[in-house]
Amino acid sequence: MIKSFTKYLGRFLFVFSGIIIGAWTSLAIFYTSELPRWITLFLTFGVVALFAITLFGGRGCWSRRVRSDKTAIGLCGACLVIFFITMIYYFNFVKPLPNLDWASEHSRMPHVEIHGNKVHVKDVRNFRWKTATEYTEGFYDRVYDLDKLESMHYVVATIRGIEAVGHVFLSFRFSDGQHVSLSVEGRRERGVPYQFIASMFRQYQLIYVVGDEQDVLGLRGAIWKKPVYFYPARVTKEQAQAIFLSMIQKAAYLENNPEFYNLLVNNCMTNITRHLRKLGGGPIPRDIQLLLTGFSDRVAHRMGLLDTDLPFEKAREVFRIDQIMQQYELDKNFASRIRTALAERIARARSELKK
Repeated sequence: MIKSFTKYLGRFLFVFSGIIIGAWTSLAIFYTSELPRWITLFLTFGVVALFAITLFGGRGCWSRRVRSDKTAIGLCGACLVIFFITMIYYFNFVKPLPNLDWASEHSRMPHVEIHGNKVHVKDVRNFRWKTATEYTEGFYDRVYDLDKLESMHYVVATIRGIEAVGHVFLSFRFSDGQHVSLSVEGRRERGVPYQFIASMFRQYQLIYVVGDEQDVLGLRGAIWKKPVYFYPARVTKEQAQAIFLSMIQKAAYLENNPEFYNLLVNNCMTNITRHLRKLGGGPIPRDIQLLLTGFSDRVAHRMGLLDTDLPFEKAREVFRIDQIMQQYELDKNFASRIRTALAERIARARSELKK
């Protein structure tokens, strides 16, 4: 009985691996082939058909006769050859190109110069959003003094109806009145929408957007009307400075060394955790909830990384700010209004818990 179970388990794992390999191979060809579209589609469907016949045909790789069936062995061999050729092409010849026709909000990479504690950033984004498609483009230059950095916020913007999926980024406040968001995003070409599957196959490049809060934060809560949670981070001034500097340095690196964005391994969450791990201290867990970015605030709260004494569910209620944002103009006073409204909410919540 054990022998029979082991045999069927081995066949199941073999077929499951074949499905994964076949799916990756066909999608990699579909998304990255530079051949004419009709040839790409033909190759994609051909690969799908080959793997399907190999795995599930009457004389497929799962067959008991596979060891003596030359046809099955040949099909398996063909699948492996196509897989390895695709891997070689994908990882060696599909390179990020910096000079594409980028979407307006991703049209400029921030240019960074660091002189001591002064961080000069050219092309800080400052779009004025009316709707998701109506906006006034704006980029300008800013100087951020690390000595004046006062606080950091961890922001989670989830997809309405899909709480587990979201975008995360950081916002910083300086004592001279400046507020800036650093957002790791998939840089899109003009007219190309963001798609989950495409984001795993080298269709977008990595960009660190350096932008005013009324742009980066307001876009998600006031314009897209996504649920947005704005948590104060429990960090020292020195830690906030180190995180800000680390992210700014990566933004500068990407200007001349483009990388592909990847939903699974090179996204907003993985990049932020890499910056945090560079600081040392307590280890950041490789938690499944960090992959489900919409749940990452739970991990942060559990680890004491959020600067609040409220229970998590109450904190999530208090620090949700999209409805607050929708009441205000996206202007230069936007950031201070948000913080004032949050301070009032926090005071009320603490008062309620004491009753």
